[in-house]
Amino acid sequence: MKKLSILFVLGTTLAILLSACGPSKVTIDVNMQEYSFDPASIEVSPGAEVTVNLTNSGTLEHEMVIMVLGKDATAPFSDDDEGNIFWEAELQPGDSATVTFTAPTEPGEYQMVCGTPAHLEQGMVGTFTVK
Repeated sequence: MKKLSILFVLGTTLAILLSACGPSKVTIDVNMQEYSFDPASIEVSPGAEVTVNLTNSGTLEHEMVIMVLGKDATAPFSDDDEGNIFWEAELQPGDSATVTFTAPTEPGEYQMVCGTPAHLEQGMVGTFTVK
């Protein structure tokens, strides 16, 4: 009986430890407006399941674009930047949406921008850090 109890405790401990090793889940509220993201800096774990509650409280269309690691959007944001996008979502003024994606597995600082014309030039930039 004592051995069975020890095996049960060891098995339970191992299951808890292994479940902690899996990808994490994070939910982030992001507000977009002229010309900023709030928050402007986001940090997640590699491979995390990221749910973004996205709100456009501005009067213009806005996009949340995360660029590929090592690639920065050029001003003006153009078709040349499209191939360097890791993830993006677009909202009309006053709209909200909940979107989910898997964070990159490579740690680093990813540029976050608004891809709507002239918004990058107005300073609508942030960082999406995988750490």
